[in-house]
Amino acid sequence: MHPVLLHHGYFITFKKGAPHLRGLLVNNGFIEKSYVRKPTAPRAVRRINLKNRFVIPGFIDSHTHLIGRGIELQRINLETCRSLEDCLEKMRSGLRTEHEVVFGSNWDETAWRSRDYRQLTRHTLDAISRKRPVIMRRICGHFAVVNTCALKIIPRTWRIVDRKKGHLYEDAVLNLDDIFKPTDSMLTQAIDLGMAEALKTGITSVHEITKPRRFRFLQRAKARRRLKLRWACYFKSQYLDNVLAAGLTNGLGDDFLKFCGIKVYLDGSLGARTAALSKPYTGTRTRGTLLFSERQLLGIAQTAQENDLQLMIHAIGNRASALAVNVSQKVSGQKSRLRHRIEHLEVADGHTIRIMARLGLIASMQPNFTARWQQPGNMYEQYLGNRFKKMNCFRQFANLGVTVVFGSDCLPLGPLYGLQGAIFHPFTCGQCTPLQALKMYTQTPAYATFDENRKGEIAEGKLADLVVLDKNPLVKQNHGHINVLMTMVNGNIVYTRSS
Repeated sequence: MHPVLLHHGYFITFKKGAPHLRGLLVNNGFIEKSYVRKPTAPRAVRRINLKNRFVIPGFIDSHTHLIGRGIELQRINLETCRSLEDCLEKMRSGLRTEHEVVFGSNWDETAWRSRDYRQLTRHTLDAISRKRPVIMRRICGHFAVVNTCALKIIPRTWRIVDRKKGHLYEDAVLNLDDIFKPTDSMLTQAIDLGMAEALKTGITSVHEITKPRRFRFLQRAKARRRLKLRWACYFKSQYLDNVLAAGLTNGLGDDFLKFCGIKVYLDGSLGARTAALSKPYTGTRTRGTLLFSERQLLGIAQTAQENDLQLMIHAIGNRASALAVNVSQKVSGQKSRLRHRIEHLEVADGHTIRIMARLGLIASMQPNFTARWQQPGNMYEQYLGNRFKKMNCFRQFANLGVTVVFGSDCLPLGPLYGLQGAIFHPFTCGQCTPLQALKMYTQTPAYATFDENRKGEIAEGKLADLVVLDKNPLVKQNHGHINVLMTMVNGNIVYTRSS
């Protein structure tokens, strides 16, 4: 690895009152030297003239299913469909492929001309094929519809399955890949496809929710030096016994691949109306679903605490977030050294937020959800009424002292898109300054994985994970018009945007 000098750029350091940097010397994967005067370096050093572009720390996506995204890229993508018939037409095209399973992902009825998907049942998909499994999984990942052939393969012991309609919810959807398993070649390619998509958006590190089999493929990729970005991995709670038996603990690994802890799904999603709320969804009697009782969650949390496992608790609705915080309080009673985190927190009350601050719990949130579904008249208002005005309150969390980290949940990948959801949040409770939002996508995520001394800002001694942008991201009006020009990981240029 040869030293590289980056010069003639604007380097955003996040440090108030710090002198403007005029260059960075990158060597052996780290920022070796920063220059406040005209940079000087030996002739052998490779020089890159940034032509007055803007440099920020690499984006850290704090909530991904990047391998899952890579698998989806090899399946049928229903995201651009604008009606149920569009989806079915695409699904029929899957019959011409070599795949044994006709698997479509990412349909979103909120983008359809008609949003009524109740007629979508196993019988609808039987018309596509009765001999091959046919699966249509919603964009949230918490609801799917399967045909009769696929339904016969799903064990009777799986809960939250409507076998009359072929509707699957929560665990049954989240674990579909355990039955309809991606091949080894699909997983190998999925890692490459997921990384390529992430690097284009300036992501240099991910906090990945995964499972042991996929983690082994990451280990193989690392051994072959094929990992081009950094992975901090969390296993789903169903693998807790495996984790304990293997003796895995928080932080086991290195800067490119490490294990952090356990992910618990406490409720569902708003799109599937399964996120656990204190009051019913508009026009219904349903308040969503809690997937664990307080006693069950307490047992998991105590086990995690005793075995140095960081907890990542999925809680979208306020009923779920209140339970997650209550259990965390019972387990630790004070700030936990493990920096436990709660994911999503789209609907949360002030009392819950204040307790989170006192306990030092991290709020892992997704501003792209706001950009996509929280504009007036969109899905959140339709499903929650006026409650949508008090959702995704990034600013309120931060003002009350909670550490907020941003991620995408791959819906879609792309921090620049997500930042717009925070900067242009339709309501005051969520509106962040560009500087605040940038820190939540770079600096604070490093803290969430105990890496604050290694990455997350531009400083001497930090890892050389950098992104070059064509416009100043500290200017509010630029957001929506910014492009990633170059991504650097460990001092290596891993992506450049062609002109």
